[in-house]
Amino acid sequence: MRHLKTAIVGALALSAVTASAASAASPSVSTSSATSIGQTTAVLRAQVNPHGSATTYAFQYGTTAAYGAQTADHSAGSGTSTIAVDTRATGLTPGTTYHYRLLATNADGTTAGSDRTFRTDLPPAAPPAILATAPFSPTANAVTFTAVLNPNAATTTYRFQYGTSTAYGVETFGKTLTAGVSPSPVSFTIGSLAPHTTYHFRVVATNRGGTTVGPDAVATTGPFPPGKLDVVTGPDTARRSHPYFVTRGAIELGSGVSVAEGCASGTITVSYTSGTKTVTRASQKLSPGHCSFRLRTKVNVPAGVTKLRVHTAFSGNGILTPFSAPSRLVSIR
Repeated sequence: MRHLKTAIVGALALSAVTASAASAASPSVSTSSATSIGQTTAVLRAQVNPHGSATTYAFQYGTTAAYGAQTADHSAGSGTSTIAVDTRATGLTPGTTYHYRLLATNADGTTAGSDRTFRTDLPPAAPPAILATAPFSPTANAVTFTAVLNPNAATTTYRFQYGTSTAYGVETFGKTLTAGVSPSPVSFTIGSLAPHTTYHFRVVATNRGGTTVGPDAVATTGPFPPGKLDVVTGPDTARRSHPYFVTRGAIELGSGVSVAEGCASGTITVSYTSGTKTVTRASQKLSPGHCSFRLRTKVNVPAGVTKLRVHTAFSGNGILTPFSAPSRLVSIR
C-alpha cells in the first residue's frame, strides 16, 4: 500500500511539472489585416496568446519588410487564451504600401508574426505640380532636361517640349509617374542638336485632375571653352646632360560644366620649341573625373641652346573646345 501511495504522489508531481513546462512558452501570434485605413493612419491588428506569462506586444511597420518604425509597447496580459490586439499607426504617407507585423515578448522569448501589407488612401486628385525645371549636362549636340514633378494623387503623364524659340515645335514621347503625393525627379536627354545653339524647353504634365505647363528654360549646346588652363613648368633635373622638366596644371571649368563631364576625356600636350623647331613633344590623357595633370618629360636640347619655349594645349572633348595656355620660357643649365 505504501508503495502504491508513493507511486501516486510521484505521478502527480510529474504531472504538475509537465503541466508547468507546457505552460512555459513564448507567445503565439498571428498578424491580422489592417483596418480603418486612411491617408495617413491605419489600425494594425493581430492575435496574441501569452501562454500564461506576462506579455507585451508592439507592431513594426515601414515601406519595406525591413520595417524601420515600431509602435509603443502594450500589455497583452498573462492569460492562456488568444486575444485580439490592435494599435493605430499615424504619420503615414498617402498612397503608399506599408509592411507590418506583430512582435510579442514574455519571459520565455519573443515571437514575430507574419508580414502583411496595406496601402494608405490617396487624397482627391489635383493637377500635377511642377516644382523645378533645369537644363543639365549640355554637350556639343545634346542636352539633358530635368524636372521635379508631384503627381498629386493621380497617374501622371509628362513630356518635354523644346525648340530654338518659345514656340518649341518638338515634343518627346510621354512617360508616366504612378499615382502618389511625393515629388519625383524626371529627365530626358535630347540628342542630335545643333552645336553652339540656344534651345528653349519646358515640361508638360497631365493627369485626371488637369494639365500643368512648366516655365520656359534655356540651354545652349557646346562645346564650351575651358574657364582657364593653369600651367607651371619647372626643371626636375634641368642639366644639359640629363634635362628633365615637369609640367603641372589643371583645367578650370566654366560655369555650368561639371568635372565629371568636362574632364571626362581629352589630351594634354606639352611641346618644347627652340625658335620654330619643336625639339620634344609629350602628351597625357586626362583621367576620368580629374581636371589636373602632371607630365615629366626628357627634353632633347640642341647644342648651344640655353632656353626653350614650352607650349601646353588641351585637345578638347565633347564638352570643351581645344584650348592653349600662354607659352613660357625655361632655362637649361
